[in-house]
Amino acid sequence: MYPINLDLTGQACLVLGGGSVAERKVRRLLDEGAVVTVIAPALTPALQILAEEHQLSWQRRTYQPGDETTFFLIICATDDEAVSQAVSTAAKAQGKLLNVCDVPDLCNFTLPSIVRQGDLQLTISTNGKAPAFSRWLRKHLEQHFDERYGRWMAELAAIRKEGQALLATSRDRQAFWRQALTDDVMDLVENNEIDAASSLLRKRLAAWERKNYET
Repeated sequence: MYPINLDLTGQACLVLGGGSVAERKVRRLLDEGAVVTVIAPALTPALQILAEEHQLSWQRRTYQPGDETTFFLIICATDDEAVSQAVSTAAKAQGKLLNVCDVPDLCNFTLPSIVRQGDLQLTISTNGKAPAFSRWLRKHLEQHFDERYGRWMAELAAIRKEGQALLATSRDRQAFWRQALTDDVMDLVENNEIDAASSLLRKRLAAWERKNYET
């Protein structure tokens, strides 16, 4: 399996099915900025509300051959094995991205569990072999990688921008980060001392810039 992060902003995505599994998939697609169409005879109450609010397009019917043609990505979340097989065959023949929930052999991609704090995103995949273990691991990682790390990512982004202005070359910047982002800094983050960790990194950045300037 080749891991990849997809930008789904504005991409047309299809979800087949209107149950609780489809609801989770739809919410995730909407969170990523996708333009979502759902084909299903009925929807969960939550999906019904999203349809009424025009956050998704709902076609109230079952799958028909060719429905997948205009979409970038398709998620099949039905309990109908015949539909799953038909969608898989058609989508793969057209080079579409396809996930059939809980049937990895019919997919050409699987969806990892995600832990997200701000710009920090951790993904967990078992290649569709053990989704229950993925869920268990996600819950444990969420307990550790809490809001501290979202704030820390914002601080790192700001310091990185400062480093780009102070350090002339990509090689200099890479060398700085390899030596500066050490366990003692991360221990401060672990203890929720974000300001202290940021201050320490900025001191190291200033010292690195002075050393380079003097030489």
